[in-house]
Amino acid sequence: MIINNKYSKNEKLKSKKDIEYLFKKGKSINAFPIRVIYVKKNDLTGISINAGVTVSKKNIKLAVNRNLIKRRIREAYRLNNSQLKDNLKVNDLELDLMFIYSSKETLAYSQINDKIKVLLTRLAEVNEVVSQ
Repeated sequence: MIINNKYSKNEKLKSKKDIEYLFKKGKSINAFPIRVIYVKKNDLTGISINAGVTVSKKNIKLAVNRNLIKRRIREAYRLNNSQLKDNLKVNDLELDLMFIYSSKETLAYSQINDKIKVLLTRLAEVNEVVSQ
């Protein structure tokens, strides 16, 4: 079995309209210091998940460190999203996600990876309930 670990350009959440809708109507799941806001897409595009990452300038002052955290979150998401994607394809759902980092400290990749795994597992459980 080949696991598709991709986070390609068309899976990134960039549309201003989609982001505004996500923050207005989305629900959230917390695993401190990372929070994920998600919303089910209204119009199906064939891409099961569009995801974005944000790190507050208020909490992490240096752009170098903000970018480091964003890279770590994206990599953890890329490596762990296959179960959620399969789950969404089976249930014929599509999601928009936004990962929000809210700590003042820069966490190690291993800690971020653990938090992302927890969030994606919880998200898969929520979507199983939603689809039924």
